[in-house]
Amino acid sequence: MLSKVNDESTVSFLTVGLVAGTLAATVIWAQPVLHLKGRRVDTAVQTAELAVQKSLQGSRAHRIVQFTAPPTPEQVYTLRQQGVRILQYVPDNGLLVSGPTDWDTGGLVVHALELLRREDKLSPLLEDSAGPGLAVLSSAETRMSLVVEFHLDVEEGEALQILALEGLEMGQHPDLVRSHWLVKATMGEARRLAGWDEVAYLFPASQALEEALLVHACAGAVTLFGPVGQYVSRIGDGWDGPGLNSADLTYTLQTLTEKLPRDALSGEILKAFGEWSKYAGISFTEATQPGANRNLNFLFAAGNHGDPYPFDGPSRALAHTFYPSPPNPEPIAGDLHFDKDESWRIGNDVDVYSVVLHELGHALGLGHSDKPGAVMYAYYRQATTLTGEDIDAIRQLYATRDSNPASPQTPVLPPTPPPQPPDLPPAAPPQAPTNPPTPPLSPPSTPSKDTTPPSLKIASPSSTSVLTASESIHIRGTTTDNVGVTQVFWTSSVGKAGIAAGTADWKIDAVPLLKGTNYIVVRAMDEAGNISWRSLVVRRQ
Repeated sequence: MLSKVNDESTVSFLTVGLVAGTLAATVIWAQPVLHLKGRRVDTAVQTAELAVQKSLQGSRAHRIVQFTAPPTPEQVYTLRQQGVRILQYVPDNGLLVSGPTDWDTGGLVVHALELLRREDKLSPLLEDSAGPGLAVLSSAETRMSLVVEFHLDVEEGEALQILALEGLEMGQHPDLVRSHWLVKATMGEARRLAGWDEVAYLFPASQALEEALLVHACAGAVTLFGPVGQYVSRIGDGWDGPGLNSADLTYTLQTLTEKLPRDALSGEILKAFGEWSKYAGISFTEATQPGANRNLNFLFAAGNHGDPYPFDGPSRALAHTFYPSPPNPEPIAGDLHFDKDESWRIGNDVDVYSVVLHELGHALGLGHSDKPGAVMYAYYRQATTLTGEDIDAIRQLYATRDSNPASPQTPVLPPTPPPQPPDLPPAAPPQAPTNPPTPPLSPPSTPSKDTTPPSLKIASPSSTSVLTASESIHIRGTTTDNVGVTQVFWTSSVGKAGIAAGTADWKIDAVPLLKGTNYIVVRAMDEAGNISWRSLVVRRQ
């Protein structure tokens, strides 16, 4: 999702939204610091050991340019005119940019300009798990499963080349974010990998990622300056401002999905509100004005829907959320957007409560946790309650509920709607593929206790790694299931997708290939919504 952000649309969106918010934010952030998880010392001074040394492209460098106040539309425009690409927002007041190695701010007045250091790119959890002191770690130690985040402008071929040069064992998962890769590495190998300019961050991989189980991937909450990377430790002070205070917020349900009854869906949203309010002094009251200040607006939409982050259809980006003000100005601050094309359900598959619970953490000011199993981990599964990691994180922003007698002991919520009826309406009928085509999933219209995924085999090509000079590839295979397969569909790393012809014996004609490495994932879904998958790595000469 985030790789599709258009610089021009972002600048236009900034111009509209930041004029009113810049002055107030300037006062709040008079003395900016960089909130990075791995940074031990807050200083722009670099040493030869800490500085990034290696790069595939000697003419390109990734830097953080930090201003004394939030960047203005004029500054954003000037950066683009100088050939600098804005990739991410780095609090306070910083932008992660990609540009020529000889770029020196181009006359812009900045607070700091620096490279990400090696220590900035290593999750503190990696050091904690390996013992104190990165310097004493060696390549002879036990390998760990890691997620490697590359900068958003790094091509897949570049990432593969770096991982190959480091000799790392690679894993696969069909739901990885485009800029993420799964590897096994010792701490010494991880430290060397962090020395590449193209690498943004390394953090622990969850067991679900290792075992290729179904996960929900979140590319990160967003700001009008761009998304926020995994390496960021803190985005702002939350809705309550500096210190640990209470916050009274409103919410609006502007547009909901038709795939679930409104009462049942709003009940799941209220349950997620209550889970966060259980531990922090935050209240939520329903309102009628989506554009009001301090309001969280829920919007289910498809494709382009008015912000720089268009949705991409089923099975990919489920949602995105805008952080509170600051860094985002009103009225977009805190708004939660969900892809209406997803197969939204309650209690299984794309569980709306689990997704809302995660996205609410972003709307309240939290970034992604590095700890597998946390609700705010970047790859999460079906959730019921917050973990200790999530509770500690929210209490770093807001007053603790138990120690805050001035605030209500329960969230201010409307009466809970009646429970979900046993029979849900069927999903919307499949639509013809568009450009790029997206496979419309068709979950069952009645509940099923079947939890066995289909058996999926790829017969042709016979190898999972293919070298070809063709512009496309044909794929054939078979499926079996204890009940019945309803659909076989595919996605590729170049943004294409489609539906196979047939189910028990299926075929996919002419999957387009770009020069270089292409990843193709074929999925089979049965009548109960269980999904299995197989992948191909196709290298086009």
